Amino acid sequence: MLMFTAEDHQRVANGEIIVTWRLWKYAHVKAGKLYATGFPFGGAIAVEDVREVRSADVTDDDAREVGQPDARSLIEYARSHTGRAVEADTMLYRVQFHFETEAPPKPEYSLEEVSKRLERLDKASRTGAWTLPTLRLIEESPGVVSRHLAPEIGMARDDFKLNVRKLKNLGLTLSLPVGYELTELGQSYLDLFEGT
Repeated sequence: MLMFTAEDHQRVANGEIIVTWRLWKYAHVKAGKLYATGFPFGGAIAVEDVREVRSADVTDDDAREVGQPDARSLIEYARSHTGRAVEADTMLYRVQFHFETEAPPKPEYSLEEVSKRLERLDKASRTGAWTLPTLRLIEESPGVVSRHLAPEIGMARDDFKLNVRKLKNLGLTLSLPVGYELTELGQSYLDLFEGT
């Protein structure tokens, strides 16, 4: 998924930003795919092209295309978001895209499938089971910002936001202008779980 700063959301939606460069270990998006933005006003990113480019081959023209003065500035900008070192052979990803007002339809999972997927998320976590406590917390505190919610379950804010995004991708939570709330599916899952 392509993440953008809050300041860039509207510029992406207006078509002012149609190319971005990322320092990824592997491509996180594929050409021809549609990705929900996570923007407060919705929409989707339609990826048109994804190219691997050696950092040594990035040009000043590449940089100017995305509002950076030169290749060195572009590489530093991409590096600053990851903290990774960039060598001459380090690969960057140039992603060309456009904004779509309609978000892609979310897959609809059965409660049984939701349960299996949440179990896998919990098993893959290095810090232990988090899905149920997070859903319960959102149920109890809808519309509360992540910086207040994360400490309640002993989680760093960035980790909490990433985890809530995983729940959102399963159709269990919604992002509000401030904070989150459960979807009907999320509430049904909790109701089922509490009833067992």
